[in-house]
Amino acid sequence: MHSCRCLLLSALCSTENVVLVVGLGAAAELAFTERSEQQRHMRDTRDRLKAGLMSIFPPEIVQINGPQDTSLVLPNTLSISIKGLAAPSLLQMLEDKLAASAGAACHSSRGASVSPVLSAMRLGPVWAVGTLRLSTGRHTTHQEVDCAVQLIYGAAVKQGIISAHHEKQQLAAEMHAVMN
Repeated sequence: MHSCRCLLLSALCSTENVVLVVGLGAAAELAFTERSEQQRHMRDTRDRLKAGLMSIFPPEIVQINGPQDTSLVLPNTLSISIKGLAAPSLLQMLEDKLAASAGAACHSSRGASVSPVLSAMRLGPVWAVGTLRLSTGRHTTHQEVDCAVQLIYGAAVKQGIISAHHEKQQLAAEMHAVMN
């Protein structure tokens, strides 16, 4: 009797969930057949996000992190730094409107410390604390990307970094005019 019980338990413990295995196989097949189209879509929405943020912020306070060769970058991921921005505060302001992360993917500290990855990339602290990691997905629309750009810009204005930059730029232009 004891040996039958062990055999029965052994058989039950090794029974695979066939439905889940078949479902996983179907999902893998779908991902494989749609990968080129999905990568193109995510690359398009990532590039639109990048272009929108680069055009709305003054060029002196915004930079893209990572390789310039976009073939070396994930098709859906953008790492961007905005000088003077407090990324964790921005994310708190937008927590119910925008899903994003501050810093690098491997850095989980909620404090204002700089990620070792961003430090290794030689990103100074002023840039590193203003780093946002943004991702698009297979269902992300152009309208959502444009909305994200406006939300990020609006939160940056609330933090005061845009107006401070424009004041410095205006002062520099006035000084240049006086000297000429």
